[in-house]
Amino acid sequence: MPNRPSFALIRPFLVAWGMVMCALLATPAQAVPAFARQTGENCVACHTAFPELTPFGREFKLNGYTWGERAAVPLAVMMQASLTQMAQSQDAGGRTLMPHEGDLQFDRLSVFAAGKINDHVGGYTQWAYNNNRVPGQDGGTVGHAGIHDFDLRAIQRLRLGGKDLVLGFNLNNNPTLQDVWNSTPVWRGIPFTGSNLPRPQAMGSMLLDGGLGQKVVGLGAYAWWDRQWYGELSTYGSAVNTWRVLSTGVSLDSMNRLRGYNNPYWRLAWNREWGAHSLMLGHYGMVADKYPNPGTPHGDTDRFTDLGLDAQYQVLSDPSIFSLQGSLGHERQNLRASFARGAASHPDNHLQALRLKASYLYERTYGASLAYVDVRGSRDAGLYGRVRDSATGAPVSDRPDTRSYIAELDYNLNPQMRLMLQYTGYLKWDGATANIDGRGRKPSDNNTLFLGLWFLF
Repeated sequence: MPNRPSFALIRPFLVAWGMVMCALLATPAQAVPAFARQTGENCVACHTAFPELTPFGREFKLNGYTWGERAAVPLAVMMQASLTQMAQSQDAGGRTLMPHEGDLQFDRLSVFAAGKINDHVGGYTQWAYNNNRVPGQDGGTVGHAGIHDFDLRAIQRLRLGGKDLVLGFNLNNNPTLQDVWNSTPVWRGIPFTGSNLPRPQAMGSMLLDGGLGQKVVGLGAYAWWDRQWYGELSTYGSAVNTWRVLSTGVSLDSMNRLRGYNNPYWRLAWNREWGAHSLMLGHYGMVADKYPNPGTPHGDTDRFTDLGLDAQYQVLSDPSIFSLQGSLGHERQNLRASFARGAASHPDNHLQALRLKASYLYERTYGASLAYVDVRGSRDAGLYGRVRDSATGAPVSDRPDTRSYIAELDYNLNPQMRLMLQYTGYLKWDGATANIDGRGRKPSDNNTLFLGLWFLF
């Protein structure tokens, strides 16, 4: 291993000081984001700290983004700059595991088209350019651009049993993107944003935890009754051919491909609001038939059944805001196609993921969050036993088990500008607590420190 401290102490503090000074001297944004312009409300009406929604924000989204007056120019822009350091960014052989480590860089630019179309139709879409996102052939990195989010809604407001009822149809390109609570995969909070740089990634991940984002198209219907009960049923398929625009920027040879357009996703939730408090208890799930090789989307498929329980509790008071989110997911994997190809050692496997998060925000300016993630799964040397000890040749681990924690401090200069300091620590990596690469690397060697400055206007 390189003989240097885990983190160079002086450089992050100097850069942090420079970023804070730039932010303090920056002219406040004269334009507010598109939805705020449409409704005439400040961003804090819909968000505690972006992207977490308030009860008002949840109602606005479930009502199809149709409240207020249609804006003449329904656009918003988001930018992020950052610095990232890794505890040990080189392996025992001197190979760099995270290019541009320790460099101050421009991370990403996102452009949103968002707003009301008429009294019954609204939505938003996001195009993003991510700098240094993809490993290059020369060992460096290159940028990547493409569509990110797409959420289009058509709604009708009715009365049922003397209570308000919203019926809606939704078209999107990522399961759970349509959700309004921060306990399902797309919106579950830290790390909502983080380092843009390529770096080692743990293997164990449920299909709903990002495996289908910007790769599928989904159409569904939902009902929201009495501000308490939510139900949804949607169906998904690969965003190809006619729907290719919803996966722009994703290579067809690398995207997870689903068989047909009959892969169902469902969501049930009970919501209660009283005074400054709100509580949600929910369930979500999906059944998806996925081809084992994206480049050959035909023949037999693997079936993934993802089931989740989730909850959210919020207290919105002045000057303090407190929120708790949690989810427990279980995935049943019928790997019949991968097993037949020799890519899996067992035809049936499972994954389980526990995620907990707590956040505190004071005067909507000073924030602190802490999250814990515990992923566990069944043994499978074909899927997870690829790393072997360099001395003995024995597999390091044949489990996907990974445990990590994330701590984040935020300073919101205004609702459109945030300075973040985020630390991610690993207690277990791909089933191992030591020698995770077969050459002596520890889980904690993958720990990262992220310093980010985020703008939205």
